[in-house]
Amino acid sequence: MTLANLASPLRLTLLGTLLGFNIAAQAAPAPAAISFDTTPRAGQHQRQLIDLKAVMKMRVEAAPEATDEQRAKIAQAAQRMSQMGPMKFSTQMEQTMKVEQADAEGWLPLTVSIASKGGSMEMGGKAIPMPDTQAMNASYSARFNPKDFSFDFQQVQSSSPQLAEAMKAQGSAMINESLQLFKALSQRPLKVGDSVDVPVTMALPVPLPGGAGAMQGNVRYTLARVDRGVAHFDLNMDLKMDISAPLPSAPASAASAASDSAGAAAEPAKTLQMQIGGSGKGTASLRLADRLPLASRLAMDMKMTMNGPDNGRMLMDMDMVVVSKGESLAKPAAAKTPAKKKP
Repeated sequence: MTLANLASPLRLTLLGTLLGFNIAAQAAPAPAAISFDTTPRAGQHQRQLIDLKAVMKMRVEAAPEATDEQRAKIAQAAQRMSQMGPMKFSTQMEQTMKVEQADAEGWLPLTVSIASKGGSMEMGGKAIPMPDTQAMNASYSARFNPKDFSFDFQQVQSSSPQLAEAMKAQGSAMINESLQLFKALSQRPLKVGDSVDVPVTMALPVPLPGGAGAMQGNVRYTLARVDRGVAHFDLNMDLKMDISAPLPSAPASAASAASDSAGAAAEPAKTLQMQIGGSGKGTASLRLADRLPLASRLAMDMKMTMNGPDNGRMLMDMDMVVVSKGESLAKPAAAKTPAKKKP
């Protein structure tokens, strides 16, 4: 994996986009409410519209230990990247959840769908083609047991086999973690001014050697006020990741293999080092009557430093804003018609 490969705009766009989706998914249904009960309930049918906008600025530089030859190549790459200018992109997603009535054993069947609603991308002020966002459309069915907060993933549907596999591998663990957190918080009511910290774990969408790559973070929800049945929260987020992953060795030639067998010192293993740090502030509101996340807004500032195997270093600054709006799709209960009195 070379520095140029890691600097691919498509990879960085996918990284930013999926981080945004993860953050929106975890930040929108604020877990701290007066009742502290945001778990699925029979009859719920909700939709979230998520709008993500980001601006990324990238640059490359030589590490102190770079050779003159490496510095020359990195200087050329830095010039090309500076000519590209900042990358801007926006994308919209729709997430829908529907919860059916409990079965005979008390499990609640539910379905969740995620669909792209379009987007745009530009670099250096010029529009560029967007990746196929429709490939990110997916839906899954599962069941939830409110007695012990058990969650059972049943089926995933997606036109992208990679996305389907990622949801199967990561989705169940992430949802179970969130549900267990909600279970613990349900016994801890908040007063105005109280705060609760919610851990966030995000797997990187860009695969790294050795399977490394998980971003750890924390979102602090502070109950600001309760007004007309709506709980309003202030959000503060911190994210960080530090990775040192071994890179696969290039296939050895016959000559080098013979040299190694003769006792020559083998070339030291190369590693990829990456650090990502970020912070964010925002707000969220939750309607208490039907546990509907009405709205949220989270503005984030993220910085990444990545040291490649060729003594090059890539630095990225990214400003991202994620806005979500919720609505209930549940049909109101039919009013009972009073019985006519007999004459």
